[in-house]
Amino acid sequence: MADVVGMVAQSHSPLRWAAPPLGAADPGAHFVRAVERSREIVAELGCDAVVIFGPDHFRFAFYDLMPPFCIGTERVDGVGDYGTPSGPLPTEPDLALHVHRYVSADGFDPALSLAMAIDHGISQTYAALFPALDVPLIPIMLNTSAPPLPSPRRSHEFGRAVGRALRAAPTDARVLVVGSGGLSHWPPRLDAFDTDLPAEEREFLLTGRSSVADREAGRQDKVKAMGRADGRVNAQWDERAIELILAGDVDRLADLSENEIDQLAGNGGQEIRTWIAAVAAFTEATGQPISSCRVDSDYEPVPGWITGMGTVTATPPGVAAHASGGR
Repeated sequence: MADVVGMVAQSHSPLRWAAPPLGAADPGAHFVRAVERSREIVAELGCDAVVIFGPDHFRFAFYDLMPPFCIGTERVDGVGDYGTPSGPLPTEPDLALHVHRYVSADGFDPALSLAMAIDHGISQTYAALFPALDVPLIPIMLNTSAPPLPSPRRSHEFGRAVGRALRAAPTDARVLVVGSGGLSHWPPRLDAFDTDLPAEEREFLLTGRSSVADREAGRQDKVKAMGRADGRVNAQWDERAIELILAGDVDRLADLSENEIDQLAGNGGQEIRTWIAAVAAFTEATGQPISSCRVDSDYEPVPGWITGMGTVTATPPGVAAHASGGR
């Protein structure tokens, strides 16, 4: 069985690296220090692979075929948006294929990608935790952007299935499970069912794969303008979500409806599904609720990054802080 040695749930933001804090008191600096602590904890675990639940923002998946879940198994390339890694990233095909086959036999039907492109929704958190980009990555894309979305409860059950797959894996690899998403934010809405959406924009959502690169500069400029105007953030909701995770009560989050999340945390807050799935996978694989683990957590609302920025890092009791082997 794979040895799941830790879990990280962490916010990403398109402006995290595009508009970094320049001083220790600048907005975002508190979160950056929290991420540095998380990275140090993860480095001590000696991870052989990392499973990351994260979203896509219409750079890989489009409405011509929009799966609720997709597992990247062979080739993974970073898109390079907002200063994130560009080009090929290391992968672990045997373990990724095992996870796909196991969850498929366990009542789920995730899409399979042998050549996945990941944007900042996954690659930013991966690079923040593994700046050398040297730990094999298994990306699991959750649709949190393009309605209809898998429900939070379905995302929780899918995460549990991934946890069972890791527990049953024919390997002793040390694996980190990560959820990359949210917290509260209100980015431009991308919904092909929005009757107010201009025809050109709707066509991009359906068939825009070939024009991603041509549109990238304009898309990034639009988001950066939101940051300069200070985006909307609901710190109270964000802190409550983290509080529930720390208490081992992720079921309360899984019971939220899509409308409740949309009203309280924005359409970007739908990315909480990635945290829900990661916590569920970790708990299922280790048999340990977050409340029984060693935990480092923190939060900072950063309107200039249009996002509530939170991080939770958990390691099960008994896991060696400095493991032999690994990377």
